[in-house]
Formats: sequence, C-alpha cells, structure tokens
Amino acid sequence: MKKPILLHYYITNRCNARCVFCDIWRERPKADAVLSDVAANLVQARAAGCRFVDFTGGEPLLHPDLPEFLRQAKKVGLMTSVTTNCLLFEERVKELAGLIDLPHFSVDADEAGLHDKIRGCKSFDKVLKSIDTAIANRVYPDLLFTYTDENIDAAEGVWRLARKKRLILILDPVFAVWGPDKTSPDTHDKAMLFAKRRGVYLNRAHILLRAKGGNRTRDPICRAASSTIVIAPNDKLTLPCYHHRCAEVAINGRLTEVLRSQGRIEAVNKEGRYAFCEGCHINCYFDPTYQMTSGRFLWESMKSKAKYALTKYLLYGRPWPRI
Repeated sequence: MKKPILLHYYITNRCNARCVFCDIWRERPKADAVLSDVAANLVQARAAGCRFVDFTGGEPLLHPDLPEFLRQAKKVGLMTSVTTNCLLFEERVKELAGLIDLPHFSVDADEAGLHDKIRGCKSFDKVLKSIDTAIANRVYPDLLFTYTDENIDAAEGVWRLARKKRLILILDPVFAVWGPDKTSPDTHDKAMLFAKRRGVYLNRAHILLRAKGGNRTRDPICRAASSTIVIAPNDKLTLPCYHHRCAEVAINGRLTEVLRSQGRIEAVNKEGRYAFCEGCHINCYFDPTYQMTSGRFLWESMKSKAKYALTKYLLYGRPWPRI
C-alpha cells in the first residue's frame, strides 16, 4: 500500500459563512477537534508518510486552538495550509503569523455584491482588509477564486488585485459532490485561457479530469483513500473521503493501527469504484491523487505546480516554506 501524501484535517464543522457551493455549515451536530487528539494524530500521520496537513472546516479560524495545531504540525515536519473566509483573520493574525506555509484567502468576485452573495455573508470588505493586514505581518496569502459559470468573468478584477499585491491567484473550479461536473465547458475554457497569465495558478489536471467525465468506476483514477488521511472533528477517520463517508473509524490515539485496519484496506481496494465515485471530480482529493498516477494527469499537475512555485518564490520573492 502506498504512503499517504496529505492529511486533510477537519478541525471544526462550524462556519460563519453560508457558501452556496458548500453544505458543511449545515452539518449537525457541531463538533471541534480536541488538542490532545490532534497532537497525537499529527505525529502518527507524519510517520505514515504525510508531508502536508490542511487544517480545514467549516471555518478553521473559529477553532481557538488553531495556532497550537499549526505549531504541533510544524514541530513534526508537516507543511501547513489553511483556507479562510477572512471574517476573523484580522483579529487572529498575530497568533497565526509564521505558522501557515500556504495561507489561502477565499475571494470569489471583484466586488462585494457578487462575492457576498456567493459566500452568504458580508465578507468582501474583510478580505480586502485582511490582505493588507496579512502582508504587513509577513503572511503572503494566495487568493483562492472558486470559479463558476456565474463569476468567471470577475476573475479579471481579482487578478488585478493579486498582481498589485504580488500574490498568486488560484483558479479553483467549483465541484459537484454528486455526479459529473455541471460547469459549462465555456467557463473552463475561459479559466484555461486566463491561467496563461503571470501569477495565475490552475491545476490543469482538474480540467483534463472534467473533460474525461470525471472518475470512472470501471477504470478509476481516484486514490482518495490511499493518498489522503481524512480526519473529522470528532476524531474519526472517514472513508473513503469526507464528502462520501461510507465508514468512520474512531481513532482514540491509534491512528497508526487504524490505517492498517481491514476497513481502510477495503476502502483503498475500492477507491474510485463505489457507485458515488462515478463522475466524481472533487478537487481536494484528486490533487494528491495525481501524484500517485502516471501519464498526463501527473504531467499537467506538475507543470501547473512548477509555474506556481517559480512565480511565487522566485519572481515574487516570497519566502520559501520552512519545516
């Protein structure tokens, strides 16, 4: 069995936004990860092979222990990422500065009306203020633009903002949790053309996957269960992924043992072959999947990542993440 690459850690399912393309904020009951559980799981995930941890939610900045989670992750040698809607960033920046290797600020339009409509809350002005606050504290966020048929044309204004601040604009295609991609091919074509610009990152493998109709259960691409360790706020390993939880296994400090359990082995053997896997294209699980494949998916992903790194760390001169 191949070693996992990514620890996808849902530290809370609470959220202060109501994004139209996300249902996590609707989940009940609400739960927050416990520090002692997180600390133990980070050590064991790193020993299992993980190189990255993405602390996610919900809105991760709602968790009071996020800074300590990040310190523990850095201590064991994991590269860290956090995506935030910025509603709480200004008041927490001092706690977080220097701890997030890959900070992502969600911004879905170049004006408040559309952005706030998509996010289901008034957050656009907070994002703009948070960008300046972050840079003043030597935090250099990527601007994460989740594009849809509705907002793709607003990418122009967000790109101009990113260029002005010498930040990377990430174009992230919206995904449907169930079934094939519902985004127009014309929208993806616009995104692909836009991705040729300096300072724009789009994992072109995502577009290739969608062009092929997503994952096919007869010849699956997905490696969600083997490439990614997914832990829910209630300290359970979720299989095969968070969005399609067929099984949840209580960890209780035994992550190493749970990763070797029959339940996970079965999930790895069936990854990409469940009925709900037909047409699947969920970005956060296919991104590490590409690293476990060969051929064009790997090539397109690596080309995109190389452009990102060259632009951010060489051209823009942002500090390289330190473990």
